[in-house]
Amino acid sequence: MKNQLGNIGKDTSIEELDKIFKNDSVEKFPLNEEITREYRVFGVNGKPSLVFMPRIHNDSVKGLELVKIYSSQYATEKGISTNSTFKDIVDNYSIDKIEPSFSAAILFINELNATISLNKQDLNLDEFDMRKINQGQIPDEASITYMSLWFE
Repeated sequence: MKNQLGNIGKDTSIEELDKIFKNDSVEKFPLNEEITREYRVFGVNGKPSLVFMPRIHNDSVKGLELVKIYSSQYATEKGISTNSTFKDIVDNYSIDKIEPSFSAAILFINELNATISLNKQDLNLDEFDMRKINQGQIPDEASITYMSLWFE
């Protein structure tokens, strides 16, 4: 669902995340600071499965801005997860824009209010190549590095 990850939405607080993920390994960054700028939930492999970025206004946390999804256990209503391919994305969603970054091609999916990051190595592009990328350049089997769900 747009603007939600399960029961988590833009107004979810850090305290609520603590309750939701009480049985998971969690780290707040920076450590020992009053304001949490990143809230990382780790999977059993020791790698982050979710990274929440709080919305900060006037030095106080005002809910959530986005969540980066690295784990395939989280999927869209149409079944797209980090185990999906570019072809899976194209078959299920309209890609509204493609932007290059240093290491990825970023797909903008307005229907989900999300961006999906594809590794540039899968596209046979140099890591720092910042030229425009069109949909025809992306192989069907290109894999997803992570998905970002933006909360509005």
